[in-house]
Amino acid sequence: MTGSWFALYPPVGSGRGAYPRMVRGLRGHGHCHLPAPAGRDGRFGEPAAARFTELADDLWGQLEKELGDGRAPDELVLFGFSMGALLATEMAVRLQRRGTGARALVVAGCPPPHLLAGRAVHTLPDAELVAALAAQGTVPPFVLDDPELRAMLLPVWRADCAAVATHPRRPVVLDCPVHALGGTEDSLAREADMAAWPRLGRPGSSLRMVPGGHAALLDRQDLMLAAVLAAADHPAEVRARW
Repeated sequence: MTGSWFALYPPVGSGRGAYPRMVRGLRGHGHCHLPAPAGRDGRFGEPAAARFTELADDLWGQLEKELGDGRAPDELVLFGFSMGALLATEMAVRLQRRGTGARALVVAGCPPPHLLAGRAVHTLPDAELVAALAAQGTVPPFVLDDPELRAMLLPVWRADCAAVATHPRRPVVLDCPVHALGGTEDSLAREADMAAWPRLGRPGSSLRMVPGGHAALLDRQDLMLAAVLAAADHPAEVRARW
């Protein structure tokens, strides 16, 4: 996997620390690009982007800096869980438009952009928004249970949910393999919708469903790590590797 590198995009409310076990496993194989969205990761003084295009523009600028440093786009494996899957997909689309493309896209716990449901979670009162995030299981309980942390991060959570709600939901077709991971009990990313992902990538794309819901899938960072490494190594043989 000489030259391989990885870009990991976070779910709602998270930042560079979203995938600690994956990062530990990937750093022995290549550079990890961990984008920093506004409102977290040293950017607490900046308001989090509440529109998807604004958020994507910010993260695209960060990825372009890596490309400007000489990192090869055709060695890049993009990954994201939930909201992060939408962001990783958008980066793959922009790389393709640029004429370079990526090595592979790995997504988890999110339907393809054109199958996103219209959910207005960001319009809920604070208590109901927190309850909705708790039900999804993507925000750690210790954060939800801490009044000070909760108050500090509520604007970020609300902005991220708004960004997802404003996603343009346009169909995408990619010239790289697309590998998808889904939970059999995930109400936010149903198996029928997840099954559409491989049709959006080139031959060799794949889908794997595992037992559990949305939060259970996020807990399987070992599985997500294996998927990303397999996609970097032999994209056409990824099904046999994980």
